[in-house]
Amino acid sequence: MGEKHENNIEGKKLSQGREIFYTLLVYAALYIISFGLLVLFIRLPILKGMKVLMYRGIVMIVLSGILASGLLVLFKKWRKVNWLSAKDAVLVFILTCSINMVFFTLIPVTVERSVSVFMLSYMDTYPDRTYTEEEVAEIFVDKYVNEYGAFEKRFDEQLTTGSIEQNADGTYSITSKGKFIVKMFRLISGMFDTDERLVYP
Repeated sequence: MGEKHENNIEGKKLSQGREIFYTLLVYAALYIISFGLLVLFIRLPILKGMKVLMYRGIVMIVLSGILASGLLVLFKKWRKVNWLSAKDAVLVFILTCSINMVFFTLIPVTVERSVSVFMLSYMDTYPDRTYTEEEVAEIFVDKYVNEYGAFEKRFDEQLTTGSIEQNADGTYSITSKGKFIVKMFRLISGMFDTDERLVYP
């Protein structure tokens, strides 16, 4: 009797172990799918009218997360598994969106905005040439700022997001939304000891 009870407990543990393994496998597969969908959505002419890559990316991340959750629900119905539930669909949405958001902000958004990326890419284009610090600074201003319109692009982004607004006389002012964003930036700067000159210029 005691031996049979121990065998039943061991079998239950094995079953739970398999459920955890298969659940993680499904989660991993759905994340890969969601990442592929994110890349596809970004490359397709969807919401191209949104000039701010960050905001367009957020929409695509949420959309890919919703589709991943939907695929989990379809998989549960197709395979008739009882070890997946509605909470798994919610978790898949949260996890895929969170991981994709971290990746998107760290890599694509950085590539689009980073001075370092531009500087290294330019020097890599002419690897046999050497530069003085002054030459690199001049190249940055001439190409990145002036030719590529880096300032105009960032300025238009702030207009689009409502952080600044145009006045009747053609001048511009910071909005209450912009002031709130600055407060958040200053708070984060103080917490993580970043260069305060950027938030207190």
